[in-house]
Amino acid sequence: MGQVDEKELKLQVAKAIRLLEAVELLDMNGHVSCRIPGTDRFFINSRKASRASVTVGDIVMCDLNGKLLEGDSEPPSEYHIHTEIYKRRSDVLSVIHNHPHYQTVLGIADVAMKPVFGIGSFVDNVPVYEKSSLINTAELGAELAETIGKEISVQLRNHGTVVAAESVKAAFARSVFIEENAKKQYDALLLGREIRVLTGDNLVRTRETAWQPSIIEKVWTYHEQRALKQDILEGIDEQSPQTMMSK
Repeated sequence: MGQVDEKELKLQVAKAIRLLEAVELLDMNGHVSCRIPGTDRFFINSRKASRASVTVGDIVMCDLNGKLLEGDSEPPSEYHIHTEIYKRRSDVLSVIHNHPHYQTVLGIADVAMKPVFGIGSFVDNVPVYEKSSLINTAELGAELAETIGKEISVQLRNHGTVVAAESVKAAFARSVFIEENAKKQYDALLLGREIRVLTGDNLVRTRETAWQPSIIEKVWTYHEQRALKQDILEGIDEQSPQTMMSK
């Protein structure tokens, strides 16, 4: 892969972090990674980088053992989430670990997430990983990766969620709408009535029509443009001093 493409991947990772922080799916913690296609290397935000002001210069490159290959700061302590999923899933090119409110609340209440909303109807089987501590060892990362299996998301009880996808944009869009689906499910449960879950042919058609590559791009563009209007992406292209010196 050429240098221009790698720069674009780093920019997408940085943008995804700022956009997720803006919609309150990330706080001072959480991380986004992108595997470089055809390699055993990936980009991820550095441990020290503020999620609210992360730049391209804060995106580091590591191998699948978490060894730093490029950048001036170590990866997050939970990089094992990313490496262990990448080792098992050749179809996954992006992993996001976030801390969404409504999904976490449903998990605390032991309420399984169900498809209740059109564009969030891809929610199906969301497995639950019961250990709520930091996933900061290879053993815990392997357990988590085995729990998510071939699914697109796994819930970390009392902690947060992990989303896996074929691209940064797809992982971002899934993160946004899994949480939106959870919010609508939570609000419906407050009414104290039986909730209507999408099922059967209606569910199949809703998924087919509401979740296309064009929808992923539309979701990304909407949040990107909204962030630009609010100056949320200001300075995102800035390089770290070390990166600038090496040019």
